[in-house]
Amino acid sequence: MKSLKTLILLLILFLPYANAHAAWWEFGRESSEPYFTSLQFNSLDSARLDEGMVLSPEDLQNGSIVVRGQAQVGRGNIGLVEISIDEGKTWEAAKLDDRGMFTWEFRPEIGHDYLFQIRAVSTTGVSTGAEENDFHLLVLSVNGTTEAKETFRKMLNAYMHKDRSGFMDLVSNSFEGNISALEDALTDDFRWLDSIAIQANITRVVSNHGVYELYFTYNRQVRSMRSGQFLKDSAASVVGFRRSVKGMKLVRMSAPLLFGVSDTANIATYVTGQAVGQNVLTLDPTTGNASLGSQGETASATSTSGTQFLALNQSYNFDTDSVANEGPGPAVQGDVKPEVGVVFTRNGVGSQRIPCPISSTSSAPAGGYIGQPYLLNAQAGSCFALEMLPGPRYALVEVVSYNAATGDMTFRYKYQPSGGRNF
Repeated sequence: MKSLKTLILLLILFLPYANAHAAWWEFGRESSEPYFTSLQFNSLDSARLDEGMVLSPEDLQNGSIVVRGQAQVGRGNIGLVEISIDEGKTWEAAKLDDRGMFTWEFRPEIGHDYLFQIRAVSTTGVSTGAEENDFHLLVLSVNGTTEAKETFRKMLNAYMHKDRSGFMDLVSNSFEGNISALEDALTDDFRWLDSIAIQANITRVVSNHGVYELYFTYNRQVRSMRSGQFLKDSAASVVGFRRSVKGMKLVRMSAPLLFGVSDTANIATYVTGQAVGQNVLTLDPTTGNASLGSQGETASATSTSGTQFLALNQSYNFDTDSVANEGPGPAVQGDVKPEVGVVFTRNGVGSQRIPCPISSTSSAPAGGYIGQPYLLNAQAGSCFALEMLPGPRYALVEVVSYNAATGDMTFRYKYQPSGGRNF
């Protein structure tokens, strides 16, 4: 009995030292704050909110909104996800599985402005701040197609009257091109072009995940302020709108552009296939030379590229082109960080698999990014598109080699620092 007591005493004294690193790691994990990696309302993604989420009756599922998403916390577990739509007076628990995936459903009242709040609580009692995930949610009884067409008409009118402020009021803060480049390009367009006349004929409207895409053909005539000559072009193109609490807003444009023609590379998200090879208006913002040129297959843009090696727990930041040494867990200083068995990303980075090699990809996808803190099934020969917030900014990554046993990784990349999706 005495020897047994001695053994227990020795174990009590020894274990804190033998397992000191593990205990410190558990404390770090337990004190970490949960975060949401995805949040959807039926088919609408909340990742690009413009001051709130606005739905129309056609966005509902049998009159209901089904909220789906995922919450995570370091390497720990999520114990509870709660939602309130009455300014926090009452909270209702969402259905939650052991991966942090959750669902919650309610029937909204048409025209009612709800303050949507959501919070996640870890099994150690740490919670997200409800105020960090507050936004307005309402369902309006309006026809999205009609509203998108009317907004397009307003944009045409503002552009032809050189009303930059009025035009930008109709552009979403989540514009998928470079919104600063668009504003600058409008200034250059209005400086070098005059007598702008555009006739647009909408051929069809497609609604997909809350975005109304207007396909149209146009006839355009402008006068070059530099040469005095009139130039005419005709082609097909596409613009996309998403509803916000302040009405429909422009979220994307394809080339050939109707607006901002002096900086197509940083504004257009893709090229309309029907327009490839047609003569369209081009404008050099530096010289003011306006001319007609053949529409190419891609909207070229200035991007950076290279090959990077990272050792275990090193992270790479695309924006600063720098490597940092970090601890275990999701990346903090950099955007990607390999560990044993997993390649982490930082909070705010979404990813999706794309075909390899990235040398044959000239544009990042417009949507479909999964907000999780790691690259799914990263291995040699796999390729990913990354969407990085704030911004957003985009990168393409091709894993050249990855040793899951040691955490060493080499990858090729393309990065677009302008905020556009073209490379």
